[in-house]
Amino acid sequence: MSEAAPITLDPQDERQRFLEAVSARACRDLFAQYGVQLRQIGEEEQPVAPDFLVCSVISFSGRDLRGTLVLAMSEELPSKSNPLAKSVATRDWVGELANQLLGQVKLELLRHGIEIYLNLPAVLRGEHLAPLPRKALKPLKFVSPSGAVALWVEVEMSPGFQIRGADDSNPAPRSGEALLFD
Repeated sequence: MSEAAPITLDPQDERQRFLEAVSARACRDLFAQYGVQLRQIGEEEQPVAPDFLVCSVISFSGRDLRGTLVLAMSEELPSKSNPLAKSVATRDWVGELANQLLGQVKLELLRHGIEIYLNLPAVLRGEHLAPLPRKALKPLKFVSPSGAVALWVEVEMSPGFQIRGADDSNPAPRSGEALLFD
């Protein structure tokens, strides 16, 4: 990041809203790949679930930004979305979901000229989980018959950082595409 102190994005900042929209779409798409159809609900609707029992936290950084993505879900959702539930532990699957989710966000950001690097996810288990963001961020909330999901995306950017329009002339790969190098 540049020398100036980073700016923590306000929930009303257009850049924060852009990142939340990208993250929400990636979340719905990711769970749909595993047979769970999520429906996003508004902030004013009832709490997603009384207890989020599993949560994964993954941080990321780039030249002019850094942040954290928190993916929390009700206890039954990991087993409903895991195609390898008999051989992959819930803890590992929850971490993998956060990793794949942020990977999809990364691919979309690449289309806008923003490169980020992902760290390893940490998985937590507990009741009434909620991050303690620097600003008053509300979770993006989703529900399905299989359970509930809450997603927080907190970002700090260098002063003056702008998100440019997507560059369709050199599109980034789509999720699941293979890249072969010579």
